[in-house]
Amino acid sequence: MRSSIMPAALAAVLLAAALATPVAAAPRQDPVTAPSREPANRALIERAFAQWARGEADIFDLLTDDVVWHITGQDPAVATTYRSREALLAGAARPLAARLTAPLTPTVRRIWSDGDDVLVHWDGSAPLADGSTYRNTYLWIMTVRGDRVTRVTAFLDNAAFKAALAKAPRRDARD
Repeated sequence: MRSSIMPAALAAVLLAAALATPVAAAPRQDPVTAPSREPANRALIERAFAQWARGEADIFDLLTDDVVWHITGQDPAVATTYRSREALLAGAARPLAARLTAPLTPTVRRIWSDGDDVLVHWDGSAPLADGSTYRNTYLWIMTVRGDRVTRVTAFLDNAAFKAALAKAPRRDARD
């Protein structure tokens, strides 16, 4: 008899312990377990580059006003960090555009994404006012938050960029 009482008593103790244990709440989502925005971020950048290549949009429209844009390299004339969209446009984009006779056209080689970061390896070319052609290869690491780019690390041929800036601007681009 004793053997049949023991399993019943053990089952009762285990049932009581299970009922006394609170049910764990569903875990809150944090950046580690939250659904990734990676596919959406990549699609946003892919669309932006495709529109830019067709001349339908400006890639710089995706930048937040307080974007941090770092151009890598050792040459202080080119390698620097811009701490706003306007500073980047004034310091790099507009000076280059003033020397081009047509918009810079991107040709994407490859796009990768990793969480909030989208990496774009691309080539750019455009005719310069002196008749030569500006060509450069870029790798941009773009941090996307809420469909806007908040940070960029830009790798490029600094010598090619500097050489283009050393050329005279178009007559209609001079101040």
